[in-house]
Amino acid sequence: MRVFLIGFMGAGKTTTGRALARRSGALFLDLDARVEASLRMSVARVFAEHGEVVFRAEEARQLAACARFAACVVASGGGTFVQPGNRELIRRAGVSVFLDVPWGEIARRLPGKRGERPLFGSPERAFELYSERLPHYRSADVTIRPEAGEDAEALAGRLALLLEARQ
Repeated sequence: MRVFLIGFMGAGKTTTGRALARRSGALFLDLDARVEASLRMSVARVFAEHGEVVFRAEEARQLAACARFAACVVASGGGTFVQPGNRELIRRAGVSVFLDVPWGEIARRLPGKRGERPLFGSPERAFELYSERLPHYRSADVTIRPEAGEDAEALAGRLALLLEARQ
């Protein structure tokens, strides 16, 4: 099974994805890391030097490459699922899972990661972006909301049960 974790920046897609992949024995793939490796620069630098269009094109190429693996857990970028072509590819290739982390928790997590998040800007801009993306995230196949104090391992365990029930 291919599982694509989606959600806003800071939702925990990478941490939860690693835990889910360990639990299921699937390959873990981080889409932003693949873009960085392919372009040999950080996501922030890609945005600064080449712009969002170049980033999104490489992101789409890397997503297509990830979709070729038979059993994988993919941590997508915050904007991946917003792009119609990516959303369609994910729908055809596997199961989309929205990590539905409330805005208050996202806002608490983000300030320390500002330099790595090229579209973050101000807290107001981040909330605007979150609000714009939320309808797309909510169209995922599965939605899971972390419980208060729940770590990535426990969340991955609950998610594994939800995914098993879908098969």
